[in-house]
Amino acid sequence: MKMVVFSDLHANKQSLHDIKPALKDADLSIFCGDILGYGQDLRACIDLIFQHVDLAVLGNHDRMSINKENLNNQHPVVRDSIEYTRKKLSNEQVLLLSSLKSEIYFEDMYITHSLGDDYLRSKKDLIRLINHASPETRYIFFGHTHEKVLFEHNGKLVINPGSITKGRNGFKRGYVQIEDDEIEFTDLEEIL
Repeated sequence: MKMVVFSDLHANKQSLHDIKPALKDADLSIFCGDILGYGQDLRACIDLIFQHVDLAVLGNHDRMSINKENLNNQHPVVRDSIEYTRKKLSNEQVLLLSSLKSEIYFEDMYITHSLGDDYLRSKKDLIRLINHASPETRYIFFGHTHEKVLFEHNGKLVINPGSITKGRNGFKRGYVQIEDDEIEFTDLEEIL
């Protein structure tokens, strides 16, 4: 089975075009949250996730865009993008996005965007994520940090595919492909 795992699309049409070929070749596609935020290509990105991705979770930008939580503590760029997105989303899109869960268990996999809105970066953070997942879980996929992670601990593989839109802290944007337990990070050229 060939899996494609990606995260943090952030309403960016170029990123959407970059991931489409990989999705066509995948037996299972997984999205680790944040369809929305920053970009303005809302409809195309929502449609891609709901029409072409097998498993998708709600990210923090998605959650803030569909509810009325207070944005005063958010960075101004985040606040502005969420306010823009709230104005542009249709009622139908809000309902669709509301159907996403914050975590999914599927076979031997656990998928989430993060634990709360925490940035999971340290070994201690990743072990906390492992301990949060069920004991039967082999693969743990998450997003949020825009940083690629491959961490193995006690037979569990923790993978953050990075961001399909913008890498951080020296990481290029990209995604992960897994086939027969072979894990390959695919880097993409910067666009932002």
